[in-house]
Amino acid sequence: MKYIILILVIASYLLAFSINLMPALKYPDSHMNILNSLVTILFMGLLLMYTKKGSRILKIFSMLGVISGVIVFVITTFEHAMIGNGILDVIASIQYPFYLIFITPLFGGNILFDLSYGSYSLLMSLFYGGVFGLTAYFRKN
Repeated sequence: MKYIILILVIASYLLAFSINLMPALKYPDSHMNILNSLVTILFMGLLLMYTKKGSRILKIFSMLGVISGVIVFVITTFEHAMIGNGILDVIASIQYPFYLIFITPLFGGNILFDLSYGSYSLLMSLFYGGVFGLTAYFRKN
């Protein structure tokens, strides 16, 4: 009973990841529907509910989410500015694991904003920053 919210967060993460995987990989060619945003909202809501526990694991996860959003944004910005640079192509491959782990489960929210994946990653780093702040606040209390 103690870990029910954690189990729900993990299950909603896996559900959101599996449903949002194809639209996140094929964006803007793939069309998102309301199901994508519903599972994203479910995951975000459960993640915010879990912040009340003040979990150290959630604090680390959200900190990595902030860092990953910023990394994806910075690399996509440089990628568009310096296209064709071989070294940058190697560095750009670093962003894909971060994008898949942290941004893909939240990608259903992009139906509202219709941003590029780099800009949406920066927006989601703000969400993860909020989760980090709430977790730190509840951990102190």
